[in-house]
Amino acid sequence: MGRGYDAQPILNNEDKSCSTPSLENIYTLLMNKKINVSKNLNEFLKKINNYHADSSRSVLNILLALYNYWVPKGINQGIKRSIILSKGHASPALYVLLSENNEIEEEELESFAMPNSRLQSHPEGGKIPGILFSTGSLGQGLSVANGIAYAARLNNERREIAVILGDGELDEGQIWESISTSFSLKIDNVLAIIDRNGFQLSGPTEEIKIKESIKKKFEAFGWYALEVRNDIKELIIALDMLSEINGIPKALIVKGDI
Repeated sequence: MGRGYDAQPILNNEDKSCSTPSLENIYTLLMNKKINVSKNLNEFLKKINNYHADSSRSVLNILLALYNYWVPKGINQGIKRSIILSKGHASPALYVLLSENNEIEEEELESFAMPNSRLQSHPEGGKIPGILFSTGSLGQGLSVANGIAYAARLNNERREIAVILGDGELDEGQIWESISTSFSLKIDNVLAIIDRNGFQLSGPTEEIKIKESIKKKFEAFGWYALEVRNDIKELIIALDMLSEINGIPKALIVKGDI
């Protein structure tokens, strides 16, 4: 993931004399980081006319838990972990966090969505560290993750892929084909994370197309599914729990207010 693998990790085992931080210490560090990132995100959103503001805010805890806990913990365990933001319209949250993690310069945020900028309104593959492929065409992220994860298994690589999906994105038929494929091939190094904020572009999700119970739907397709609140502590506990489950793909449904 380029420099993303050593960007401001919460866990750092360079000093072997140090004990592993406790859950409470990790939570405190992440919450302190969130205060600054949230402030910067709100300021950034004002500058870009609140482009997909609600979606960016709802995904922020997920991005923080993944980039600043799950990925660096994987490094310590010898696992290469990557993140796909399938709901690419939430790019403002991603870019602000990458800036906070010193992956991109803060000044570069000013070029958001401008011609020739690396920071397009939907992330472009290969332009900035950790962006595996261009996202934003909803429904494709999990299919690509399946391919990367399955190839890693064939090559005996310790690699895991987390895919962040919007709840409105679940209307795409390709998602459910991918979910079926994941189970059929027993791709257990894929983690689907659903940002269940209850809204999509056209309005409340349940008024547009009923989606509940998302958990039961994943389970019906053979996945292990877990629901948590959109809370950093619950997220890091869930990520650790899911990392211990082998043999089947896993889904984390993140529910809560924006």
